[in-house]
Amino acid sequence: MSLLPDSRPKLPENRVREILAQHGIPTATEPVAILGVRGYYRDTFGKHGVNDVGTYDDAMFLISPQPMIALNANTDPSRLGWNSGVGKPFAVLQPGLWYFRRGPHKAHPRALRQCTDEEAHNIGIPNEGHFKVERSYGAGDKRNFFESEYFAINIHPGGENTTSSWGCQTVPPSQFKQFIERVWGESIHARQNKIPYLLVEGPLI
Repeated sequence: MSLLPDSRPKLPENRVREILAQHGIPTATEPVAILGVRGYYRDTFGKHGVNDVGTYDDAMFLISPQPMIALNANTDPSRLGWNSGVGKPFAVLQPGLWYFRRGPHKAHPRALRQCTDEEAHNIGIPNEGHFKVERSYGAGDKRNFFESEYFAINIHPGGENTTSSWGCQTVPPSQFKQFIERVWGESIHARQNKIPYLLVEGPLI
C-alpha cells in the first residue's frame, strides 16, 4: 500500500485561521503558523477508523501572508513499541500548541527544530520549549506513559518508502521543499523567530 493518499488535504483557509485563533495563536503578530491534524484521513485511508502509523495519513496547513499551503503529513513515529535507540518506547507528540525554530535536521540544512531550554529562553518560547509526548506501545496499552522535556522532535522531510520518524513530524519529500521555502522565507521576512505549531486530533469537519 502507498504511504501517501491520492490527494492533498482540503480545509478552507478561513477555517484554519479560525482554529488557530481559538487556541490563542495571534496570526497578526505571528503570521507564519502551522496547523497539524492527526488522523485527517482516519476514515478514508488505511485502516478505517484508525489513526495509522507509518503513513502520511495526517495533514498540515501552513498559514502565512501568502495563500495557505495544504500538505500530507505524518505526526506519529513510524512505529510504536520499544525504541532501543533511547531505551524507551517511541514518542508520540501530544495534541497542543508547540513552538519550533528554524534550523537543520541531520543532512537537511533547512527544517524546523524543537528549542533547547536556552534557545527557548532567548526567543521567548514558554515552558522552556518542552514538548509533551506519550511513550507508546500502542493505543490503550497500560505500559504507556507521558513525559515533558526536550526530545529533539523536529519537522523534517520523511522518505518515499518510510515516514522516517522516531517522533518527529514529517512531510513527504515531494512536498517538503515547497513547505520549508515558504516557512523559511516568510518567517525571516516577518522577523518571526518562533513558529507556532498547533496539533489537533482529526478528522476535522
